[in-house]
Amino acid sequence: MEEEISFEHEGTTYTSHYIAHGDDLVVYLPDGSQRTTTLRGLDPQMAALTHLRGFVLHLNKA
Repeated sequence: MEEEISFEHEGTTYTSHYIAHGDDLVVYLPDGSQRTTTLRGLDPQMAALTHLRGFVLHLNKA
């Protein structure tokens, strides 16, 4: 099932979608790219948020 997660940074809200299938997580980032993670017991929502935060913070450094 596809879930949605949001992260607010400097007044802008960024949203991405993610799918956890078994132990695999796929996060679809706002620019259309995707990141994958093997969860190994991690919470899917927190892992997806980590990917989204990394994307946003990297975006703002450029």
